Amino acid sequence: MPIRDRSALHTLVIDSLAEQIAIIDRDARIVDVNAAWRHFARENRLAPELLDAGSSYLDLLEATSAVGGRQATEAARGVLKVLGGRQASLRIEYPMRAGDRERWYVMRVTRLENTRRLLFVCSHFDITERRHAEEEALHLSRHDSLTGLANRRHFEEVLASEVRRAIRRRMPVSLIAVDVDYFKEFNDWHGHVAGDECLVSVAEILARFARRPGDLAARLGGDEFAVVLGETDADITLRFAEGIREAVEGLGMTHGEANAPVTVSIGAATLRSQGRHSERSLFAAADRTLYRAKSAGRNRVEHEQVDDSTDPEPDVR
Repeated sequence: MPIRDRSALHTLVIDSLAEQIAIIDRDARIVDVNAAWRHFARENRLAPELLDAGSSYLDLLEATSAVGGRQATEAARGVLKVLGGRQASLRIEYPMRAGDRERWYVMRVTRLENTRRLLFVCSHFDITERRHAEEEALHLSRHDSLTGLANRRHFEEVLASEVRRAIRRRMPVSLIAVDVDYFKEFNDWHGHVAGDECLVSVAEILARFARRPGDLAARLGGDEFAVVLGETDADITLRFAEGIREAVEGLGMTHGEANAPVTVSIGAATLRSQGRHSERSLFAAADRTLYRAKSAGRNRVEHEQVDDSTDPEPDVR
C-alpha cells in the first residue's frame, strides 16, 4: 500500500473500534479522539469543553465520576504516573456516569510508541453487562434463593466480622436465632408451596428488623433463621426479638384442625467481651437460649448475656 494512504487507513481502523479512544499529551490534554469517543459524547450530552482537542482528560474523569470522586481520584493518580514515566501503563475498572446512566469501563492508558511527540493512548471499553453478571453471581452466592435473605455462608462471614469489630471497639454485638414452631406440621397440613410462602413471610419480617449498618438477616436452612445486630445491647436486642415474635404471630397464618397460629421461638444473646470470646461463643449462646425457648413451650423469647466475667475460659481456635 502506498505510504500516503497509511494515515487514512489508520484513521479508518481506529474509528471502526468499539473502544472509546483518546490520544493525550504529557499534560493530559486531549489531542485527538476516535468515532466511538465522539458518539459517546453525543449520546450522553457531555459538555464540548470536556471533549474537544486541548481539553483536560483529567477534568473529564472528574466530571463523569460515578461515586463521589473516589474512583476518579484513583484513576487520575494512575494516569499521572503513566504520563510522568513512573508507571509503564494503567489498567483500571472504572465507573462512569454520563447523563442518567452509570456504566462500568475498563480504562487503559499507555504510551504511544514511535512518535516524535510524547503521546499516550487512552481507551475505554464498556464492561457494564459483565459487571452486572458478576454482581448477580455474587448476590446469588451469598443469598438464599427462596427468601432473598443472606445464606449461611454469608451469615458466618458477617457474624465473624461484627464480633471482631465489636471487640475492637468495645461495643456489644447481639445475635437472634429464630425457629418457626411446628413448621413440619404446617407443611403437612398446607403443602410445600404454602410452606415456602410462610418462610418468605417470616423472612420479610426479619428483614424489617435488620436495616441498620452492621445488621444482617439470614436463613440458615429449613425453618431456621438468624439476625445479626451490630453494636446492639441487650435491651434493644430483647425489644427487637419480641417485635419479631409479635409480628410473626400477627401474620394470622394457621394450621391444623385447631387452627393453631404460626409462631416462632427465639433465642437471643448479647456479647460483651475484651477478646476472650469469638463468634462461636455468641452463636452457642443464641442456640442455648433458642433451645430454652422451645423447651419452655415455644412462641417466646429467651436471652443470655455473654461476657468475660461470666465465662473466663477463652475459645480454642
